[in-house]
Amino acid sequence: MEGSGSSSPGQSREAGVGRPWSYAPVLIAGHGADRHRVGRMKPAPPFPEPSQDAILQAVGQTAVDLANVGDRGVMLGAVLRRTRALLGADMAYFSLNDLHSGTTYIELTDGVRTPEYRAIRMPFGTGVLGRAAAGAGTVATADYLADRALNHLSGIDTIVRGEGVRAIAGAPMRLGGRVVGALLVAHRAPRVLGPAAEAALEHMAVQAAVALEQTRRGEEIRRLRTTRDDGSAPGARLRLEHLLHLDERLMGAMAGSTAEAAGVFAVLAESVGHPLSLHDPSGALRTGRRLLTPEELAGWRLRAAVRTSQQAGGVAIAHLPGGGTYALLAITTAGEHLATLVMEGADDDAVARLAHASAFMTVALLVERALAQADEAAQTTLVEELVDSRVPPRPTLGSRLAQYGISPDVPATVLVVDVEPAGAVTAARAVRGLDGAGRWLVSVHDGHVCVIASAGTTGPGCAGTGAAALVADGLAAAGTPVLVGAAHSPSGGPSDLRRAHTEAADVAAAARALGRTTGHADFASLGAVGAVIRDRTGTTSREIVGRHLGPVLDYDRRRRTRLADTLWHWFAAGELLAPAADALSVHPNTVRQRLERVDDLLGPDWRTPEGRFHLHLALRLHRVAGPDRSADPATDHGAATAGR
Repeated sequence: MEGSGSSSPGQSREAGVGRPWSYAPVLIAGHGADRHRVGRMKPAPPFPEPSQDAILQAVGQTAVDLANVGDRGVMLGAVLRRTRALLGADMAYFSLNDLHSGTTYIELTDGVRTPEYRAIRMPFGTGVLGRAAAGAGTVATADYLADRALNHLSGIDTIVRGEGVRAIAGAPMRLGGRVVGALLVAHRAPRVLGPAAEAALEHMAVQAAVALEQTRRGEEIRRLRTTRDDGSAPGARLRLEHLLHLDERLMGAMAGSTAEAAGVFAVLAESVGHPLSLHDPSGALRTGRRLLTPEELAGWRLRAAVRTSQQAGGVAIAHLPGGGTYALLAITTAGEHLATLVMEGADDDAVARLAHASAFMTVALLVERALAQADEAAQTTLVEELVDSRVPPRPTLGSRLAQYGISPDVPATVLVVDVEPAGAVTAARAVRGLDGAGRWLVSVHDGHVCVIASAGTTGPGCAGTGAAALVADGLAAAGTPVLVGAAHSPSGGPSDLRRAHTEAADVAAAARALGRTTGHADFASLGAVGAVIRDRTGTTSREIVGRHLGPVLDYDRRRRTRLADTLWHWFAAGELLAPAADALSVHPNTVRQRLERVDDLLGPDWRTPEGRFHLHLALRLHRVAGPDRSADPATDHGAATAGR
């Protein structure tokens, strides 16, 4: 066992001390391994649970570093310091994997006191470090030396005891389908790792892997430049020139657009000199030219090529029956399929450039996703503070809302997107991607999607109907028909937004109760029903229903008949007997006889224009409120002759 191995490349160091470095990745088949929490320890205080805002800020700062900081030690040291700050840890460090020796060694530390700890090298599967670096998922122990569930090494235990370390938590650093090392935090007192702290550690492990790859690429560019300058054969020198130029441009694209893969794609598309497209794992086009139809993408030849690329980690060639040849490159990380590059043609030089850019595209997609996930989490926190009275607003609420253009002095629009709960997350992401959505606040809340936007960003119309139409039409075009309720808030303050959210939810529920399944609505579009149900006491609605429909409802309850249901379908059918009978699955004479029974109950005035208006309004209000289940048509066992 190597308790303090110092041979290169395993010699570790504190942040800021430069030396040559390299790493060997661990290949991981399939999806990332499940997270393991080892040992059952006595209760200990938790690591601090960082807020989503804090995580978002740390991720954003790292993205800025990726764009602007060229020094490897400075960039990676900053990642460690941010990780320590997020988790309130005494120290943070990351390791790199050495496949030749089957070990992982600490490469960079922050907060470590002893040189022996900084020089730790451990076999895969041992301790927290060895397990995390082997891809075992997030590994945590509240008290390392007392944890018998771990595979201990006596030399390492001595070093840990000398450093005074008790709690350790580590997450694998994955890149391009491989585990390249692990990011760890440690504390000199027992600590447990809670869900928010675990999420923060995993976020920062992604950032560390991305930073590691970017700095490795920078050093590779410098090495290639040295090789070129040392002199070589003309053909080899020309190839090196091309790779140098491509690498420099790809690095520049990432620096100019750290949150999007579009910049990297644009550089690659120009470099390969062939039509190129980028697709998400489902095959949907993300950017570039549409080279293949959805049917061709779903065909077995291309699906097989994508699988081959995923498994082999390189470019796969597909020949279509019509004569077309395409090069496909699956962009993966830890076995997860992030995207697919499709290039028309397959000449060797273009294929080599496509493969060369794989790591850049992986990094860009991971950074893009990490920022998007952190932003989604921050939006969810904001929406909960705004619309849930049980969540007290924090002092920073105003400044966080300002990032989305929402102010207490500016009116706002609130939308409730009525969607199946299982599809709410997908719908929320689709709303964020709509052209014209801008900086809207979008979050899943209480089984629906909530959208909050400054009124100045919601397009034309009253009470956010412009925004509601954009959402309803956009999701319908994407194959997800939804019903959207809209409401106007006189300000962006929490109390006004909370009332508007309740109103938008009421509108969506009322519209669905009235038979709508798609589209958008606000109280005004519901007409008289909207005006009445806006009275939140419900008094007006109950009085109208009682006065104009009460006798019919009483009769239905007593006799278990369907007079109210018959009236509803008769009005919906334009007051025609035959279509109403079809909707009720009865003979037209039955409908006529039921209406005659209504005459007996309400008198003939209900058939006048004014009487029909009042009765129809009462029916709609009753439908919105929800019928008495004792009069539910489903319980009407064959009383279909005349409601008698």
